[in-house]
Amino acid sequence: MKGFSIIIPTLHRTAFLLNTLKDLVLQQYEHPFEVIIVDQSQEKDVEVLNYIKGFDFITYHHITSFKGLPEARNYGATNAIYEYLLYLDDDIRCEPDLLAQHAIFLDANDISMVAGGITEKFKTNSDCEIGKFVSRTATPLRGFHLEGQREVDHAGGGNFSVKKSVYTEVGGIDEQLTKGAALYEETDFCLRFKKTGHTIFYNHKAHMTHLAAETGGCRVSDIRAYIYSLSRNRTIVIYRHLPWHHNITANLYLIKLIVSYTIAYKDIGIFKSYYNGLKDGKRVAKQPSLRTQ
Repeated sequence: MKGFSIIIPTLHRTAFLLNTLKDLVLQQYEHPFEVIIVDQSQEKDVEVLNYIKGFDFITYHHITSFKGLPEARNYGATNAIYEYLLYLDDDIRCEPDLLAQHAIFLDANDISMVAGGITEKFKTNSDCEIGKFVSRTATPLRGFHLEGQREVDHAGGGNFSVKKSVYTEVGGIDEQLTKGAALYEETDFCLRFKKTGHTIFYNHKAHMTHLAAETGGCRVSDIRAYIYSLSRNRTIVIYRHLPWHHNITANLYLIKLIVSYTIAYKDIGIFKSYYNGLKDGKRVAKQPSLRTQ
């Protein structure tokens, strides 16, 4: 069915989510759309439930049976009723033409995913080649704050749209990348997406501002747990998507990152987390992507 299913995974961010919803209900789009909230907070969000009573196109799903951003994204896709899926962070602000700008290029037969513009309110918006995946280091460059319209290698996880049929064809987000911090799951998805011959197109005008809430979400506060997730998920990308000669350079770059963290935090235990993540990542990289939701 023609239209958008907007999927918003959320965790303990009531105030930010409410502001996001207040922008989304003002969308000016010629076809119908729905908003699917996938809340993995411990308790149901009463404030959000009260707000959405006035909007029959917003559904609220309080999930306690699983945890993880990939699972929440796949769950949203399973419950979506429209042709296009739009994934958004829960702490954003956007203009009324967000859906229309995503639709301009999704309506084209040769484009299956649109990477939207993302301006970070409190983080550095570093200039770089927009949406470039650097194979020799396994580094996804962002640059989504820059103006332009062009084909790219990957999209930012907080603002991308995709045709539901292709999302299903590719296998959705790999739920094996859900351990710890949310790292590289959309990169892996986009690389699998392009391997199947589909095009990812960047449209800066499909823009939002990311507020980067300091609390909630899928952050990992413990540095050793973060390093484990970083090493594990980056290793999955390295051994799943890179040519053999870039495996070497990408692993050296990862070690360089680990040394930097070890020096900065003065914690030699970081190397144990790196080793455990590396070992687990190599194991998972040999397996097909997993979707249970």
